[in-house]
Amino acid sequence: MPHASVPMVRRAVLGAGLALPLAACAPREPERPAAVRAEVTVLVGAIAAEQDLVALYEAARKAGALPAARLDPILAHHRAHLAALQKLYVPGSGSRAGEGGVVPSPSPKTVPSGRSRVLAELRAAETRAARDRLAAVARADPGLAQVLASIGACEAGHAAVLGSPA
Repeated sequence: MPHASVPMVRRAVLGAGLALPLAACAPREPERPAAVRAEVTVLVGAIAAEQDLVALYEAARKAGALPAARLDPILAHHRAHLAALQKLYVPGSGSRAGEGGVVPSPSPKTVPSGRSRVLAELRAAETRAARDRLAAVARADPGLAQVLASIGACEAGHAAVLGSPA
């Protein structure tokens, strides 16, 4: 009698064993921890902010209210910030709903007329950007936090430079 039950047990085990590999082959999105989703959102937000700053400086340069020699070094910094952040972004890494991984296109920017108003606009944008990067540091892993802190410090420096007479 013990031998009669062995074939039935063997078939049941083999049948269950076949079901596991088939279930494992079913396409599923890997579950990402909330920290990874937050990281993607922080990175995408920083990329979008730098794109907007680049667009703002390009608009200011085009308006001609300030000499290009004053704007170009800061614009070059923002382009470098953007390039550094884009190197950290893996396309599609947050494209699912709720992960905030789609990098938006920069919105067109306009600047007010007049030198002092353009300077005020740029200073305010730099101050906001520095504050936002500092806030993002708290939500980022240590590696990204270092990058964001460095960018935020640079943006605070830009605000100070734009406030000084030239």
